[in-house]
Amino acid sequence: MKMGKEGGIYVCDICQQVIEVKKSGAGTLVCCGQPMRLFEDD
Repeated sequence: MKMGKEGGIYVCDICQQVIEVKKSGAGTLVCCGQPMRLFEDD
């Protein structure tokens, strides 16, 4: 099971909702029925 990375910023590719993980835990971050993706600043 994938966990959210503590301090990581995740974005929903459908609605563009953005969240920051304050405390990691078990499970997958999901929004609009799909897993959220880790935002990578280029």
